[in-house]
Amino acid sequence: MKRIFATLLDIRHPDEETRQRGRNIVIIGLGLFVINVLVAVTILFYFPELPALLISTTFGAALYVVIIALTRMGYVDLAGWLTILVALLGTITAAVVNPDRPVAQFIAVPLVLAATILRFRDVVMVTAAVVMGLISIAFLAEPAIISLPLHHFLVTTGILVGFVAIVSFVQSAGNESLHRRLQTALQQAQHTATQLQQINAELDQRVEMQTAALQEALRELEERAVAQDRLLAEVIAQRDVIRDLSVPVLPVGKQALVMPLVGAIDRDRLALIQEQALAQIEQQRARWLILDVTGVPVIDTDVAAGVVQLVQSVRLLGAEVALVGVRPEVAQTMVSLGIELPISHVFSDLAGAVERVGRQLATR
Repeated sequence: MKRIFATLLDIRHPDEETRQRGRNIVIIGLGLFVINVLVAVTILFYFPELPALLISTTFGAALYVVIIALTRMGYVDLAGWLTILVALLGTITAAVVNPDRPVAQFIAVPLVLAATILRFRDVVMVTAAVVMGLISIAFLAEPAIISLPLHHFLVTTGILVGFVAIVSFVQSAGNESLHRRLQTALQQAQHTATQLQQINAELDQRVEMQTAALQEALRELEERAVAQDRLLAEVIAQRDVIRDLSVPVLPVGKQALVMPLVGAIDRDRLALIQEQALAQIEQQRARWLILDVTGVPVIDTDVAAGVVQLVQSVRLLGAEVALVGVRPEVAQTMVSLGIELPISHVFSDLAGAVERVGRQLATR
């Protein structure tokens, strides 16, 4: 039932105010249709001697169906005027046909309907039509209508019509004014919603652009980090190569190693010298380590202490150490500093040291 009622109230018109008037027409038309159907059924069963009234009520019910159909199709003004004309003509006809009944006072009903289903300017026209209808009733009906003289009837009914007209004017004007305000508010709300949508779209676009920029920057940073990691690995590898080349350990013969040292020796390099020498002696199973210090400009107490530790460590591995290339100035410095190395095999040049170590290895 609700679905049917909602379908009937679905007015196909773009203007909301017109759709509201159309819904009013449908509701009024449904009410009058039901009343006409009930009256027709009552006449059919209880007053069969009144066929003219049965025909008129049936025609009225059919007319209201047409009015409802026109309203749903969007012809709201036409359906509204049809409703007013039916009410006005029905009231005038009833007042003329039945002058002895108080029907003329219902001449104000079209005004009440007009305030609900027509525009304000149309209400003025309906008022004029009602006044003309009132004059028609006064001159077409018998003078003794509702036991009042003609001028008393005109004054009394005119006052009623005027009062209803004023109320109808106020109601119609108020409805139109309210509709205009609501329409203005709706347009402003729609405009604001449109602006918000535009702002949201711009914000979304900016967010997407900034996100894309951040992703691009992040990708560049990742590429730079990868490149830096690769460069750092290359630097570390080159450093390791340079470190290994700075303290080379070269095999001479099957069980002899030569470690030529060039340049100044600090603590880090001294530790590397000890590490490389011991590792190579263990790997090569060498019996001799020839330590060539020809290219070392200075041997101070720290270097001497490191050399002493190296000699002791080499002997623990079962090998001997031969020292080569101590220059005169280095020797003088070592003597002045009181440095004494626990090395019994000292040679002036590398060739002599290699030859002597080779003979000793050969005799074993």
